[in-house]
Amino acid sequence: MIVKEQPQSIFLVIPTIRSLDFLSEWEGLLRACHLIVIEDNSIKQIHTPNKGFESIHHYSWVDIKKDFGKDEWIFSRRNAGIRSYGLWKAHQLGADVIITLDDDCYPTDRDFVARHVANLSLLAPEKWTTTFPHPDFLYTRGFPYDVRSKYPVVISHGLWSNKMDLDARTQLQHPKVNTKPYPPMLNFIPQGQFFPMSSMNLAFRREVTPLMYFPLMGSDPAGNPWGYDRFDDIWAGIFAKKICDHLGLRVVSGSPFVEHRKASDPQKNLEKERTGLAANETLWRAVDDVVLTSTTPAACYRELAQKVRFPKDRYFEKLRRAMLMWVDLFLASQDTLL
Repeated sequence: MIVKEQPQSIFLVIPTIRSLDFLSEWEGLLRACHLIVIEDNSIKQIHTPNKGFESIHHYSWVDIKKDFGKDEWIFSRRNAGIRSYGLWKAHQLGADVIITLDDDCYPTDRDFVARHVANLSLLAPEKWTTTFPHPDFLYTRGFPYDVRSKYPVVISHGLWSNKMDLDARTQLQHPKVNTKPYPPMLNFIPQGQFFPMSSMNLAFRREVTPLMYFPLMGSDPAGNPWGYDRFDDIWAGIFAKKICDHLGLRVVSGSPFVEHRKASDPQKNLEKERTGLAANETLWRAVDDVVLTSTTPAACYRELAQKVRFPKDRYFEKLRRAMLMWVDLFLASQDTLL
């Protein structure tokens, strides 16, 4: 049982176009959270629960238009990347910790919320990597004492049992891969290493919300396709990890787990991922090459957006603009770093 004190304000952000019936299996496990539902529809059509949370907020495209007017295009439509709007609203509403969860994920850990919160109170070691992924981070024999507990963890990357988060090519090559429930585990992502960040089960501290912009995917508000899909969380993770490394902030991956029950159609995903696969092979290298000098998450994000050598095409020109507009939402009132 996790007994660490929870922060005052925890927000759970769920992007969806479907029924929220899956929340019935979470009954009693999320009551510490304020719920934000960001419905990927032009008007609100989904029934939201009326209890079980500290508060409940339901948004759709109408609310994005109301808040952003002609700049509403920076938030994806018909793509889970629309969650960025919900993350911004959570920050606006005073969240200390923001958790985001997909609508096909179910509980395997009754301490789901407390585990994410506990992860975000950890301090990561310096220059050494542990060999045993203990969920409460006990160090094994031989680990030097003076390198422990050096860097604050700001992102908790939860994992999944049952349906793994795979790309279409891997799904087609391994159609029967289903992971059994794991025992509790946790690893630090080493400094200088990128990782494929999945937003299915993710938590982070308020201070790094400026890093949690999910790039333009799916379509724009008029229904015009952006030309990329299914890389919103992956690319957000590349940007976030680059900045966390620069600022001495750390990421953990592992518990709490969820059960992911619904694998998307690999044939459809193969087409959705076609353009992004090629870009993904080079984007991380371009980000890795950027030399950052700023000292806060928001300032670093702005610097990265300005300096990164994106491909010279319309999409990446728009993405750069969107990233700069996003981070401007936070630059006016930056949170004190950890």
